[in-house]
Parts: sequence; structure tokens; C-alpha cells
Amino acid sequence: MNPIPISWCLGGAAAAALVGAWGGWTVRDWKRDSEVLAGIEKATELVNEQRATIDAAAQAYEQEREDARVQTNVRESTIREIYHDRPVPTDCAVGDDVRGVLNDAVRSANARAAGEPAPGLPSTAAGPGSADRP
Repeated sequence: MNPIPISWCLGGAAAAALVGAWGGWTVRDWKRDSEVLAGIEKATELVNEQRATIDAAAQAYEQEREDARVQTNVRESTIREIYHDRPVPTDCAVGDDVRGVLNDAVRSANARAAGEPAPGLPSTAAGPGSADRP
């Protein structure tokens, strides 16, 4: 006869199946954790790429904003000079040099709105007496 009782054999087989199932479950859990980690790493890489793109766009915007601020300051000071040096005409018509400055401002704003580089600084108007002021 068999020296090991059948109940022990069945108990051992059940224990081996239980340990095998637990081991398989643990290995599958490890595999799933590594898949999740790979997904997180890929998402982090995409976020970093998008952050770099956004940072580059923000830097370009800040540079363009600074250029626009300089152009606006020059334009405003030019308009101030023009109106400071000249009396307002009785027909309230804008002078040619003022019209030129305003047209330069419109072209610059349209270029910036279209995403194109803005043209250079507007031409300054040389009104009467503007050259001999301190």
C-alpha cells in the first residue's frame, strides 16, 4: 500500500495549487505595475515635450510683447511731438506724418495678429521745431 495517506496527497496538491495561484497572481501584479510605470513615464515625457513647446511660445510672445512695447513708446512719443509742435488744424484733418505713424501702427498690429514678425520701428516725423528741442 501507499505509505502516504490520500488526504495528505490531496492536501499537498491543493496547497501547491494555492501557492501556484498566489505566485501567478503576484507575478501578474508585478507585470501590471511595470506597464503602469511605462505609461506614466511616457505621459511624463509627453508633458515635458509640451512644456518645452509652451515655454518656447511664451518666450517668443514675451519678446514680441517687449518689441511691441518699444514700438508703442516710440509711436506715442512721436505722436506727442507732432501734436506738441503743431496747432490743431481748423478742419480737424490729421497731418500726413501723423497718418503715416498711425498707418505704421495698424500694419504692425495686423502683422502681430497674423503671427508674422512686426515691421521695424515707424519712421519718425520731423515736424517744425522737433529737431531743435533739447
